[in-house]
Amino acid sequence: MRVSMRPHSPDDSDAGSSLLGLARRIRTLRERRGLTQEDFAARCDISVSFVSLLERGERNPSYDTLLQVAAALELPLWELFRLEDAEDAGAHRLVEWVLLRKLGREDVDRLLAVAEAMFSGGPGAPGLGVKAVGAACTSPACGRPVLARGLCVAHYHRARRKKAPSGGPEGAP
Repeated sequence: MRVSMRPHSPDDSDAGSSLLGLARRIRTLRERRGLTQEDFAARCDISVSFVSLLERGERNPSYDTLLQVAAALELPLWELFRLEDAEDAGAHRLVEWVLLRKLGREDVDRLLAVAEAMFSGGPGAPGLGVKAVGAACTSPACGRPVLARGLCVAHYHRARRKKAPSGGPEGAP
């Protein structure tokens, strides 16, 4: 009796489902960035037909191709293989953004306060556990947290647009 010393390899169905998962992930990431297959192919330096086959899981990309795909999507290589959890809704992108800019805890707390002001439904709305600015918008019947000059985000930007000269951007000569 002869014993094989070869390590166990995954069966075709496991490899096929992994390839389809990778294919779906690449397509999703491309579409999120608003890239057509043509634009994506140009960025990857591969043919449009290969992109199409790749996104359908009909071609097994080489390591070099995966590096080109990751670079074209402006992602680290491991991101192509990450299983997307519907619960995280892109939270990893926020973490990467914070890390890339080397923001400290104080900066992150300030960002969360701005996010709370932007996305809360008004005072007392459930939030992120970050203390929103104490004052409420002075615009009638609004009551949202203040961004600046006594106004919430929406009313502040409306006021800025009204003040901007019609001939160009605000502050232009």
